[in-house]
Amino acid sequence: MKKLLIICLAFYFSQTAFAQKSGDPFFEDNNETETLFNKVKVVGAFGGPFFEYSKIGNDLEVSSGGGGGLIINDFFIGGYGMGTITASIFEEELESIEMAHGGLWMGYTYRPRKLIHLFTSVKLGAGELDIEFDNGANYDDAIFVATPEIGVELNVFKFFKIGFTGGYRFVNGYEEPTIGFSKNELNGAVGTITLRFGGFGHGRNRW
Repeated sequence: MKKLLIICLAFYFSQTAFAQKSGDPFFEDNNETETLFNKVKVVGAFGGPFFEYSKIGNDLEVSSGGGGGLIINDFFIGGYGMGTITASIFEEELESIEMAHGGLWMGYTYRPRKLIHLFTSVKLGAGELDIEFDNGANYDDAIFVATPEIGVELNVFKFFKIGFTGGYRFVNGYEEPTIGFSKNELNGAVGTITLRFGGFGHGRNRW
């Protein structure tokens, strides 16, 4: 009987002490783990296509692809994939060039609740370059692609944004496949139209 009484009293005082700690401001955040990204909040997510315009050799080419990501405060991070098919001639030897790559896509928007606002991003990906020659020979090689860009974005609806950016495409990792095709041939300025659909956290207290 005494043991039962002692156990009941111990349980009562432990609960009282816990309640006092819960009401004490000193113990308010006692159960919250502090981390490096305590103030980072995922406010939305998006997905959609984009279209990239550039030149390879003397030809204008259009690359199409898509991607998506999580919106963290005014930043976003996610992934993308895209492909290019273009007919080109270098030294009258090349028939077509195919380039496909994908990887990490991250960016930043400044004051995204404004009708028109700053939009900037960078795509970092790996892929493959495929060249077909007039004589029937093929050339394949792995590539690494980095494309930083900056421009403006328009809020069409709360769930839909369209961006217009300019940037530069860096392509590396492949050998020169033929005379007249330099290692810088795939590098160059690009213009991109990006369509983003999703929830962008406009209902929250943001800019």
